[in-house]
Amino acid sequence: LQFTWLCPRDADVCKNTSDLTYFGWVCFSLLMFANLGTDLIGGAKLIYNSSQARHSFGRRIRCFFGGMGLCTITLLALYVSTVYNKAIATSNTEIIVNSVIVLFVME
Repeated sequence: LQFTWLCPRDADVCKNTSDLTYFGWVCFSLLMFANLGTDLIGGAKLIYNSSQARHSFGRRIRCFFGGMGLCTITLLALYVSTVYNKAIATSNTEIIVNSVIVLFVME
């Protein structure tokens, strides 16, 4: 655990010493959407297939719940990765490394 706020005793102002910039968050977003986008699209396709009448009722139910499950797990993984990186990442390198580790564990 690293504290990123530095508050000198002789000053009234504290400053953040974190090296995390918007570039790190952009790289994180691109990395997550590139890897999780396929699952999200696959889940959306399953939900779409559940609405087509040419499939039997049982298959439509399976497609719907499978698509909802896949989309839910994908969005939950994106949310958890964001919260995790927001909590512990202090530099651009750390946010990318944490993202790759989380994606590797989820596969």
